[in-house]
Amino acid sequence: MRKVILFSIISAGLITTICFADIGLDTDLMQSIDDTNKSMSSNISLNDVAASTSDAKELTAMFDQVEAFFVQKGNAPDAVELAQKSKDLTIAIASEVAAKDFDKATNDATSLSRNCRTCHTFYKKE
Repeated sequence: MRKVILFSIISAGLITTICFADIGLDTDLMQSIDDTNKSMSSNISLNDVAASTSDAKELTAMFDQVEAFFVQKGNAPDAVELAQKSKDLTIAIASEVAAKDFDKATNDATSLSRNCRTCHTFYKKE
Protein backbone atom coordinates (compact mmCIF):
# COMPACT_ATOMS: atom_id res chain seq x y z
CA MET A 1 0.00 0.00 0.00
CA ARG A 2 2.87 2.38 0.77
CA LYS A 3 4.29 1.87 -2.70
CA VAL A 4 0.95 2.77 -4.31
CA ILE A 5 0.64 5.93 -2.22
CA LEU A 6 4.26 6.91 -2.89
CA PHE A 7 3.80 6.27 -6.61
CA SER A 8 0.64 8.40 -6.62
CA ILE A 9 2.36 11.29 -4.87
CA ILE A 10 5.35 11.19 -7.23
CA SER A 11 3.05 10.94 -10.26
CA ALA A 12 0.98 13.92 -9.10
CA GLY A 13 4.14 15.96 -8.60
CA LEU A 14 5.43 15.12 -12.06
CA ILE A 15 2.10 15.94 -13.69
CA THR A 16 1.99 19.29 -11.91
CA THR A 17 5.54 20.07 -12.98
CA ILE A 18 4.79 19.18 -16.59
CA CYS A 19 1.61 21.26 -16.64
CA PHE A 20 3.34 24.34 -15.22
CA ALA A 21 6.31 23.88 -17.57
CA ASP A 22 4.03 24.48 -20.54
CA ILE A 23 3.19 28.01 -19.44
CA GLY A 24 5.95 28.63 -16.98
CA LEU A 25 6.42 32.01 -15.44
CA ASP A 26 10.17 32.27 -15.37
CA THR A 27 12.67 35.05 -14.99
CA ASP A 28 13.32 35.11 -18.74
CA LEU A 29 9.69 36.02 -19.44
CA MET A 30 9.68 38.65 -16.69
CA GLN A 31 12.95 40.11 -18.01
CA SER A 32 11.50 40.21 -21.52
CA ILE A 33 8.45 42.05 -20.21
CA ASP A 34 10.67 44.54 -18.39
CA ASP A 35 12.93 45.11 -21.42
CA THR A 36 10.01 45.46 -23.83
CA ASN A 37 8.20 47.82 -21.46
CA LYS A 38 11.29 50.05 -21.28
CA SER A 39 11.62 49.92 -25.06
CA MET A 40 7.96 50.84 -25.50
CA SER A 41 8.24 53.79 -23.13
CA SER A 42 11.30 55.02 -24.98
CA ASN A 43 9.62 54.59 -28.35
CA ILE A 44 6.54 56.45 -27.15
CA SER A 45 8.72 59.36 -26.01
CA LEU A 46 10.31 59.37 -29.48
CA ASN A 47 6.82 59.36 -31.07
CA ASP A 48 7.79 56.20 -32.98
CA VAL A 49 4.43 54.72 -33.95
CA ALA A 50 5.72 51.50 -35.54
CA ALA A 51 8.13 50.54 -32.75
CA SER A 52 5.72 51.52 -29.96
CA THR A 53 2.93 49.49 -31.55
CA SER A 54 5.19 46.49 -32.02
CA ASP A 55 6.30 46.63 -28.39
CA ALA A 56 2.70 47.00 -27.17
CA LYS A 57 1.62 43.94 -29.18
CA GLU A 58 4.52 41.89 -27.81
CA LEU A 59 3.60 42.92 -24.27
CA THR A 60 -0.03 41.97 -24.85
CA ALA A 61 1.06 38.45 -25.83
CA MET A 62 3.39 38.19 -22.85
CA PHE A 63 0.69 39.32 -20.43
CA ASP A 64 -1.55 36.61 -21.94
CA GLN A 65 1.08 34.11 -20.76
CA VAL A 66 1.21 35.67 -17.30
CA GLU A 67 -2.57 35.59 -17.02
CA ALA A 68 -2.73 31.96 -18.15
CA PHE A 69 -0.09 31.01 -15.58
CA PHE A 70 -1.98 32.55 -12.69
CA VAL A 71 -5.33 31.18 -13.87
CA GLN A 72 -3.84 27.68 -13.97
CA LYS A 73 -2.02 28.19 -10.67
CA GLY A 74 -5.29 29.08 -9.01
CA ASN A 75 -5.74 30.90 -5.73
CA ALA A 76 -4.22 34.11 -7.17
CA PRO A 77 -7.20 36.22 -8.29
CA ASP A 78 -5.30 39.48 -7.73
CA ALA A 79 -2.51 38.33 -10.04
CA VAL A 80 -5.03 37.34 -12.72
CA GLU A 81 -6.69 40.74 -12.40
CA LEU A 82 -3.35 42.57 -12.58
CA ALA A 83 -2.33 40.58 -15.67
CA GLN A 84 -5.66 41.40 -17.33
CA LYS A 85 -5.26 45.07 -16.44
CA SER A 86 -1.73 45.06 -17.88
CA LYS A 87 -2.99 43.45 -21.07
CA ASP A 88 -5.79 46.03 -21.33
CA LEU A 89 -3.26 48.84 -20.87
CA THR A 90 -1.03 47.52 -23.65
CA ILE A 91 -4.02 47.26 -25.99
CA ALA A 92 -5.00 50.84 -25.11
CA ILE A 93 -1.43 52.03 -25.65
CA ALA A 94 -1.36 50.50 -29.12
CA SER A 95 -4.59 52.35 -29.98
CA GLU A 96 -3.35 55.62 -28.50
CA VAL A 97 -0.07 55.42 -30.39
CA ALA A 98 -1.94 54.68 -33.62
CA ALA A 99 -4.00 57.83 -32.99
CA LYS A 100 -0.75 59.68 -32.19
CA ASP A 101 -1.99 60.50 -28.70
CA PHE A 102 1.45 60.13 -27.17
CA ASP A 103 0.53 61.96 -23.96
CA LYS A 104 -2.20 59.43 -23.16
CA ALA A 105 0.09 56.57 -24.21
CA THR A 106 2.79 57.91 -21.87
CA ASN A 107 0.31 58.05 -18.98
CA ASP A 108 -0.87 54.50 -19.66
CA ALA A 109 2.74 53.27 -19.95
CA THR A 110 3.38 54.77 -16.51
CA SER A 111 0.26 53.02 -15.18
CA LEU A 112 1.53 49.78 -16.71
CA SER A 113 4.84 50.09 -14.86
CA ARG A 114 2.99 50.73 -11.59
CA ASN A 115 0.78 47.73 -12.25
CA CYS A 116 3.84 45.53 -12.72
CA ARG A 117 5.38 46.75 -9.46
CA THR A 118 2.11 46.07 -7.62
CA CYS A 119 2.08 42.47 -8.84
CA HIS A 120 5.74 41.98 -7.95
CA THR A 121 5.08 43.21 -4.43
CA PHE A 122 2.81 40.24 -3.83
CA TYR A 123 3.97 37.51 -6.23
CA LYS A 124 7.62 37.93 -7.13
CA LYS A 125 9.76 35.02 -6.04
CA GLU A 126 12.79 35.97 -4.02
